[in-house]
Amino acid sequence: MDTAFTETLSRDGVPEIRSLNKTAPYGWLRNGWKDFRQATMPSLTLGLVFVAAGYALVAASWNIPLLTITFVTGFLLVAPALALGFYEISRRIHGGQSVGYNSLVYSWKKHGWSVLLFGLVLGVVMVAWGRLTGLLVALSLPAIGPFSDLLSWQALTDPGFIALYVSVGFVLAALVFSLSVVSIPMLVDRKVDVLTAAMTSLRAVRKNPRVMFRWAFIIALLTIAGMFTAFIGLLLIMPLLGHASWHAYKETIAD
Repeated sequence: MDTAFTETLSRDGVPEIRSLNKTAPYGWLRNGWKDFRQATMPSLTLGLVFVAAGYALVAASWNIPLLTITFVTGFLLVAPALALGFYEISRRIHGGQSVGYNSLVYSWKKHGWSVLLFGLVLGVVMVAWGRLTGLLVALSLPAIGPFSDLLSWQALTDPGFIALYVSVGFVLAALVFSLSVVSIPMLVDRKVDVLTAAMTSLRAVRKNPRVMFRWAFIIALLTIAGMFTAFIGLLLIMPLLGHASWHAYKETIAD
């Protein structure tokens, strides 16, 4: 592991945060790929769920551009909660336990409620993002409006809308990433409450801002690349990122 010094454990027993080497994200990807190779079929099965979800969301909303961009970008916000199975597979691999399709069922049976609660929070964020998207359209394209029949894919290429959408989306995505980057793997690995996990995630980002920014950039880049392959690329990319996120958590939070 490329880790350096560890924070002193506070008196209230909150988890320790390690200082990370700037190249740590590349190691997480390498280790994530190793986990994928050790549990290829269960990982691909979960990856297929992401592909199917992408197709379903786009197919259901393609004639309403506002909903499509909301669903696709919101997908990035809730993906950490949907990757529970990948975290459980990696946890089992490195705990010397057997890995199979039963791991996917076990992950929801044992950790589902905590992750579901966190997922509901992310779901609320996604709904708020949908509302905010409509507001951004109204501000950028006042002559059209978010619910007008004139709102088309061509209208959404307006430079003003794109700049505003990306700027606001970046702020929201940064907040969600900071709250979830290690929190959900932590809920899988330890008996902690959702608030403790989320606050630990925020502390991890605050202590290692450059490394975490690089990791967020890698996640966004690979996920967008997967979407631009008509979601087919997500079949491999989501397992890779899911397993790698487990290693990000294990290297960032001291045992």
